[in-house]
Amino acid sequence: MRRGSSSLLIIIGLFLLLAAGAAGVLMFYGQIPGTAAAPTVLPPTPEPQVARVKAEIDIQAGTVLTSTEGLLSTEMVPASQFIGGVNLGSVEEALNMVATTTIKATEPVRKDQFRKAGLAQKIPAVKEGEQSVKAFPLQVDSLSGVADLVQPGDFVDVLASFNLDVSTFTPGVPSGETGAVSSVIERPTNEGTTKVLLQDVEVLDVIKPAPPEGEASAAPQPDAPPAEGAAPAVPPTTANTLRTGNWVIVIAVSNQEAEVLRFALDRGIGITTILRRAGDHTTERTVGATMRILVDNFGMPMPSFPQVVQQPAGVKIEGVPEVPQVKTPAFAPTVTANP
Repeated sequence: MRRGSSSLLIIIGLFLLLAAGAAGVLMFYGQIPGTAAAPTVLPPTPEPQVARVKAEIDIQAGTVLTSTEGLLSTEMVPASQFIGGVNLGSVEEALNMVATTTIKATEPVRKDQFRKAGLAQKIPAVKEGEQSVKAFPLQVDSLSGVADLVQPGDFVDVLASFNLDVSTFTPGVPSGETGAVSSVIERPTNEGTTKVLLQDVEVLDVIKPAPPEGEASAAPQPDAPPAEGAAPAVPPTTANTLRTGNWVIVIAVSNQEAEVLRFALDRGIGITTILRRAGDHTTERTVGATMRILVDNFGMPMPSFPQVVQQPAGVKIEGVPEVPQVKTPAFAPTVTANP
């Protein structure tokens, strides 16, 4: 009996161990049959955030947004609060647009509150004591248009230059054995002049021709290796590539300035623009440039002419006073800053 009882106890013990091991495996890998699984609670998925444009200050109807700084900004909002096709996701979408309604500060702006600004909205408002300005088109090229470096919002000066054929008549001199004197000698010359016509003119727009249809860009050719000791070649970029052809810059001028420009252009007078530094609105007084000004004021040497064999003396006529010789004073340019 003792031996049988011991064997039974050993069998029961092994069975209990196997049952405990099976229960542990089931609890580790799955649910024990007949028991309820504990519910698993997952954290909620966060809603994605997107950018939405809002007004920083009250924007009145008719305001042209040539710059969005201080007027618009972006805020991050849940995606459910952003309405696609209605709200703006970037302030650049409102650049150079005009507000059609009044937009309150802190309110999200909508696309239907803006429209594209025309050229008329870009013309600056009339300042007190100044004349109103209008848009005037001016055709330029790389030489007259500052190598295509002028952008809308820049300020330029307008320079005019032309040449004129001049005939000078002088009294004749004795010639030949008889001493006969020709009545008049004609000397044809070509005289030119250059003058700044307009100063501190704002550029409203730049209009460039469309590229020819079907024009394909040439495939870049591999650069040849530089010769030994030579400086490496600078590859062409949009910043240092010369533009060919003509384009139009639209400038803001008064009626009087428009008359001067139209008169000069109709007579073939060359027009050149001069780009000003940003923030420079000074006015310079100049007298222009001619050959006489270059010689008298800037030391330009005159070419030598054949010497006249005999120059007749001046003729004094009774009762006719002599005109005194007046020397032209040297000119010193002055610069006046606008208030």
